[in-house]
Amino acid sequence: MNRFLHYLPAGLSLLFCLSNCSSQLEDLSRIDEVRYDAAYAVPIIDSDVTLSELLGNVTEDVSFSVDADGLLRFRYEGEVPAVGSDIIFGQLEDIATGVAIFIERSRQAAPFGGAGEDVDVDELRIKSGALSYNLTNEYDRPVTVTLRIPDARKDGVPFETSSTLPAWDGTGDVPTFSNSDMPEDLEGYILTIPQDSLYFEYDIVADDGEVLTPSRQTIVAFTNLRFSFMRGYLGRELYPGGRDTIEIDFFDSYQDGEIFFEDPTITMTLVNTFGVPALAQVSVLNVVDVEGNIIPITGQAVEEGFNFNYPTVPGDTAYTTFVFDNSNSNIAEVLSARPVALDYEIDALINPDADTEIIGFLTDSAAYTATVRVELPLYGNASDFTVRDTFAIGIMDRYEDVRGVDFRLTTHNGLPLEIELAGTFLDAEGNALADLTDGRIQLLEAAPVDGEGNGTGVAERTNDITFEDTRLDAIRQAVSLVITLDISTTDNGTPFVRVTDDQTLRVLLGAIIRVENR
Repeated sequence: MNRFLHYLPAGLSLLFCLSNCSSQLEDLSRIDEVRYDAAYAVPIIDSDVTLSELLGNVTEDVSFSVDADGLLRFRYEGEVPAVGSDIIFGQLEDIATGVAIFIERSRQAAPFGGAGEDVDVDELRIKSGALSYNLTNEYDRPVTVTLRIPDARKDGVPFETSSTLPAWDGTGDVPTFSNSDMPEDLEGYILTIPQDSLYFEYDIVADDGEVLTPSRQTIVAFTNLRFSFMRGYLGRELYPGGRDTIEIDFFDSYQDGEIFFEDPTITMTLVNTFGVPALAQVSVLNVVDVEGNIIPITGQAVEEGFNFNYPTVPGDTAYTTFVFDNSNSNIAEVLSARPVALDYEIDALINPDADTEIIGFLTDSAAYTATVRVELPLYGNASDFTVRDTFAIGIMDRYEDVRGVDFRLTTHNGLPLEIELAGTFLDAEGNALADLTDGRIQLLEAAPVDGEGNGTGVAERTNDITFEDTRLDAIRQAVSLVITLDISTTDNGTPFVRVTDDQTLRVLLGAIIRVENR
């Protein structure tokens, strides 16, 4: 992102000229050789802009917006990586990787619903997996074997398979009905699981109608089950979120002074497809200031968390927005402590009250994400807020005929900001060659404001800057220019002010360029 120093390019029109008026100077380098000393007036800038026009959309992660009442805001955004439902699904699928049930009675329960001690699953939808069976007849008469799973349904029809088996004479292989070579594909089946068990019904009936006891080695097995949906009480489970950092480069060039934002906010927007109650736990919410200090943001929502909405219909998405502001945290104090980063981590605790009467659901694609946005409204005050930056230069060495340049910079400022400017030309070794302005000058005069901080007029300022002799030679030799801006709001930061989109800055810059013939 462009630093705050760059947010007022019209206010730095002198630098604009040094970097961009080469076309005018190029014309002067080709003046008629019969001329001797001459002076030329060159109009350079006459611009009338608002601050939002200067800024535009700053970067991908930093935006700039205008409220309905015209107030300007900086927005810094970051996003917690999506957290999925794989914890509970993983626990359940670990159990169901391979499950074998020996059938010993006509109705038999197999534990199936618990993915944890406090999880009670009532319904599962299978997206992949297989069912194999081995149904035997150790009796000396023919039988009919039938296997049913009444609570496993596909398209509303329960699973059932049946076959007749011949009598066994007591030697050789036992007659068997088996699908081990081609197990049943369970994709699309829905399992209903009352009392944490899946029930199997098995009949082995002789030709005369007598119901027999299942033979030995009558086995049903599930393998490699994977689920797309579950419904029930899904336990009290913590889903840890990813930790991330939002860079705040508003203070990148900070040197000294104070600044205070009246109504800053941190907005957390949670997007949730978990169909269960959940509590957002703010495990980390710290500001890192320009000196590397870690300053915690405090408040009830940080300490206790806050509930976020959840969908009640599979496929729906629920949204929750929670705002940390002056009413529920120490955010104004913290974000006025010259932050350079926001460090945060948001976890999700599902079923925080462990209420087993609440029936929820999860899909295998369920997830929650959290977007964190820091907003710095341009409403507040600043006193001697000093920033500094360095610009590469090297343009005057081509214009040996230029013997002096007189700049006149006039500003008509509707912004409640005053700026003092100082600059130093440096050589390649970093040695100071000359001052840009021969001392500090008042670049912008702050516009007056009323008791609500709204601008009430325009302040005008004119500066004359002359480059000649050693200062002009410094421009020719310099490779960089260090600029220092001392920024204050109206009356040196005493009242709070509002920077709005209808406040304009007009900059007029002209130059008289003096040349002499060789």
